[in-house]
Amino acid sequence: MNIIHTIFATLGSIIVMFLISKLLGNKQISQLTLFDYINGITIGSIAAEMAVSQKMDELFVPVVAMVLYGITGFLLSVVTMKSLRCRHFLSGKPILLIEKGKLYPENLKTAKLDIDDLLSRARTSGYFDLSKISYAILETNGTISFMERAAESPLTPKDLNYDKPDERLCINLILDGVVMEENLKYAGKEIKWLTNQLHAQGYSSPDQIFLCTVDQNEKVTFFPQSPKGNKKIYFD
Repeated sequence: MNIIHTIFATLGSIIVMFLISKLLGNKQISQLTLFDYINGITIGSIAAEMAVSQKMDELFVPVVAMVLYGITGFLLSVVTMKSLRCRHFLSGKPILLIEKGKLYPENLKTAKLDIDDLLSRARTSGYFDLSKISYAILETNGTISFMERAAESPLTPKDLNYDKPDERLCINLILDGVVMEENLKYAGKEIKWLTNQLHAQGYSSPDQIFLCTVDQNEKVTFFPQSPKGNKKIYFD
């Protein structure tokens, strides 16, 4: 009897969480505000408590609590869309960390960040030299947006008045040693062609390949399985 009760309670909590998530809308983790994040954790904790409740009359209280948290989150999202002041109060404002190459230590303190955090975020965004960054802004969702200096920006075909055709996505032909036959057909190729490409690069079997891709110009790129990794860190 307890097992049946647990099954129904778990299914009920899943249904309620699904309905609440549809009410709140789809957001990635990086798009959540601090309140959204805490609200989601709280609803999940209540749902877990509901799933392990021992009595039927204990199910009503968690459902009411989850619905109230969900409605509160929904109403706050509506308020922040309608009112700029409420949006700034509830979600905060972006903080300028770097402006025209000038670093603001006081703004870093306001953002509760240290210089190591900024350097780490910059590296993950592809900037290993802060002198190449013109602006850095801490967004309200916790991410940092970077704008590179104009002198560091690469030229584009538009800058050269060249009409470059749109590129298509690379197609994965081998993933972790396994040939993706459907992808191979989509690329208009056959197993024999892929085998010849392997042999031309000095590989005898797909098992030796971690990833293989082909682009629109039929350029095939192989990433072999590597038994050893480089664990050296040069910037810590």
